Amino acid sequence: MNREVAAELLQKCLKDIFAFSVSRLYDKQDAEDLTNDIIIEVLSSVDRLQKDEAFYGYMWKIAENTFKRFIRNKSMQKIEFNEKFLGAYWETPEDKYIENEELLYLRRELSLLSRQYREVTVKYYIHNKTVVGISKEMKISEEMVKYYLFKTRKILKEGVNMERKYGEKSYNPSNFGIDFWGGGGDNSYVWQTFERKLPSNITLAAYDKPLTLKELSLELGVSAPYLEDELEILLRNKFIKQIGNKYQTDFLIFRTPYELEFGQKVPTAEICNETSNRICDIVEKILPKFKQKDFGIELDDNCLRWFIVNFALVNALGDFEEENKNRFGKYPILKGTTHGFVFGHDNDYKYGYFEGIYGYCNNKENTAHFTAVNYNAITKCQCWRGGNQNRVNIMCDAILGKEVKKDDTTIAQLVSEGMISVEDGKLKANFPIFTSRDNYLMCQALKPIIDDIVLCMDKICSMAAEIFKRHTPQYFHDRCERLCYIRHQADAMGIITEKLVSGGYLMVPDERTNLTVFGVKHLSDK
Repeated sequence: MNREVAAELLQKCLKDIFAFSVSRLYDKQDAEDLTNDIIIEVLSSVDRLQKDEAFYGYMWKIAENTFKRFIRNKSMQKIEFNEKFLGAYWETPEDKYIENEELLYLRRELSLLSRQYREVTVKYYIHNKTVVGISKEMKISEEMVKYYLFKTRKILKEGVNMERKYGEKSYNPSNFGIDFWGGGGDNSYVWQTFERKLPSNITLAAYDKPLTLKELSLELGVSAPYLEDELEILLRNKFIKQIGNKYQTDFLIFRTPYELEFGQKVPTAEICNETSNRICDIVEKILPKFKQKDFGIELDDNCLRWFIVNFALVNALGDFEEENKNRFGKYPILKGTTHGFVFGHDNDYKYGYFEGIYGYCNNKENTAHFTAVNYNAITKCQCWRGGNQNRVNIMCDAILGKEVKKDDTTIAQLVSEGMISVEDGKLKANFPIFTSRDNYLMCQALKPIIDDIVLCMDKICSMAAEIFKRHTPQYFHDRCERLCYIRHQADAMGIITEKLVSGGYLMVPDERTNLTVFGVKHLSDK
C-alpha cells in the first residue's frame, strides 16, 4: 500500500486512534505518546500491506500490539530485577491485560446471547447446576440442555475472537416522537410506551431492515437481557413484528430526509394562498349573520372570525377524512377498540402546525361533543389538554348545562384551565356552543370555503405521497399513500391559519381565550 494514501487515511482516523489510547491509558500525555507510536508503526510497515481495503483491520491490529508493547516497556522502567527471585512464573502487565481483555470479551459475548442460551449457560457454569436439574427447572429435555451448552460454547468461542463494532445509537440515541391519528378506545398505551429512549431507538434501529437480538444489542449498546423485556412490550402492542429470529418495526416513520425534501418540493404556501384570500372575503360577507346567532357566550369580532374560520377548517378536515375512508377503507383496529394509525418521526427536523387536534370528542351518551384545535399560532392563549373519558364527559355536561357533581376534582381542574365555569350550581361552557341543526346550517353557509380547503388538502397530500414512498422501506410501500394523507391532511389548516394571523386578519389575544374550541348539542331544534 502507498504510504501517502495510508497517511491520508490515518489523518482521518486520528480522533479514533487517540480515543483508543485514552480508553486504555486514562492519561492524556501517555495517550498522546501511544498515538504517535501507533502512527509511526503503521507508516513504517504499511508498504507490506497488499490490499488497500484491509487497511483498517491492519491499523487496529498494529494499534493493539503497539499498546501491549507500550505498557510492557513502561512497566519495566519501574520494576527492579531481584537476582534472588526463584519463582517459576512472573506475571507481566501484558499478561494481566490480556487476561482482563479475554474476560471482558467473554462477558460481552454472554450479554449478546438470547434468553434460553444465556439462562442455561449461567445455570450450568455460574450456579453449578446439573444438566438434569436445569432440565427440570426449565421444563426442557436433557438433550436440549446439552444442545444449548454445546451451541453456546461454539458461539462464545467464535465471538470472543471477533471484532464487534457498537452502533452510533449506543452512545448517541436519536430523538424520536410518536403520533397517533384515530379514535375509539384508550390510546394512552401509545404515549406511555415511548416515554423512554430505549423503545424509541429500538424502533428506529429496526426500521430499515429486520435485526436479530444480537444485532440490536450491538447497535444500541444494551445487553440482551434488558432488550428482551422491551421487545416483548413492543410486540404485545404491535409496534414491531417478529420474522423468524429477527425483529422489525411495524409502523411508518417520517424521517428528516423526507421532511426536508417535502419542505423543498411541495409549495404548500402557494397552494393555500388563494384559499386564504377567499376565506377573508366570504367570512366578511357572512359575519353580520353570525353576529345574530346565540353561541352561549359573548364573542367580539376577532373571536367570531376565529370561530368561523376554525369551524370551516375542522369541517373540511372531516369531509376530507370521509373521502379518504371511501378511497382507502376504514381505519384498522390497533388494540382493543382503538382504531387508526400510529406513526413516528425523528425530531431533527420539526415540521408541524399543531400542538394537538381533538375532533368530535363525544360523551358516553352521545348527546354532545366538542372539538378543540391547538394551532401552534395560538399557544400563548389556548392549550386544551386531552385526557380521559371523564374530562370529555364533563366538558359535554357543560355544553348541556348539567348540574354540578359534588366532589369531582376534574371539574375543579377544568374550571382552573378556563374551559368551563359554574353558575347557579350548573356547569357552563366557556366556548361557543350550538345545536346539531345549527351545525348543519353553518356547514351549508360555509360550503364554498370548506370545498376549497379540501382541494388544498388533496394537492398537498398527493404531492407528499410521491416523495414519501422514496424514503420508506419496500415492505411499507402499500401503506405509504394512505398514511401520507393522514400525516399531511391538516397541513392546509395550519398554513391557512398562520397566513391569516401573519396578514393581520386574525389576532391572537395575549390573555387566556378559547379561540378554537366549540361544542355541539346533539339535539333537534324545537
